[in-house]
Amino acid sequence: MLNAFVQFLDYISYYLAGTTRHGLHSPFVYHFADLVLYQSSDLNFEMIENQRLNMIQSKSKNAHMSLSKIASTQVLSAKYGRLLQRIVSHYRPNSILEIGNHTGIESNYLLSNMIQEGKKIEFYQAVDVDDYFQKVKSETQTTFANFYNSDLLSIHADDRLQSSQLMDLIVFYGDQNSQSYWKYYDQYKLNIGTQTMLVLTNIRNSNDHYTVWCQMTHLNEVTASIELFNLGILFFRTEQLQQKFILRY
Repeated sequence: MLNAFVQFLDYISYYLAGTTRHGLHSPFVYHFADLVLYQSSDLNFEMIENQRLNMIQSKSKNAHMSLSKIASTQVLSAKYGRLLQRIVSHYRPNSILEIGNHTGIESNYLLSNMIQEGKKIEFYQAVDVDDYFQKVKSETQTTFANFYNSDLLSIHADDRLQSSQLMDLIVFYGDQNSQSYWKYYDQYKLNIGTQTMLVLTNIRNSNDHYTVWCQMTHLNEVTASIELFNLGILFFRTEQLQQKFILRY
């Protein structure tokens, strides 16, 4: 994890290199910036942020790090959590795949539109979550147990994901190992289609994390990438020439 001063310098560099919606020439990315990125979230996230506060005050820990530190340094900030909510609200994905260790706060943001509006999603799955994080995630989701246990959410066990089943939205949760992004990509690339949106979190965790993010933007199948400082989005739309965008956020 980069120290605060280095991360501040990185943010200044990112901000100076970035643009807003007014500097965009791609209709698709302008649409994303105007209708998703720079919109406000009108849902109430107080219950989710209370979960973060409880984790920060927790004495729990796994073999490597306390839950308090995980909540403070690894869990998506409220700003990015709200962005995930707006992405799901706008694009209405029918299938969502979360990959990697996460606490459930991220899932609650991701699915908050469905939770509060009672919307149905056809396929939802979280994979590659170790036992400790699975326990934390289960406890976090009890706040919205009526939703997670209802028929509004079709939750599938790990063995139900077909290798050729294309996902609308995939989220890679970055951890301490920057190579996890490549591990996830190699393992689940057959679930990525031309209409898939792939979100990578914590791409500024370290210089190695950011290097891997930059490498992934150069994949032949990636036609557009959007960097939002600590979060990156990859698109695979065949109707678009390969372009890389850095948007201020």
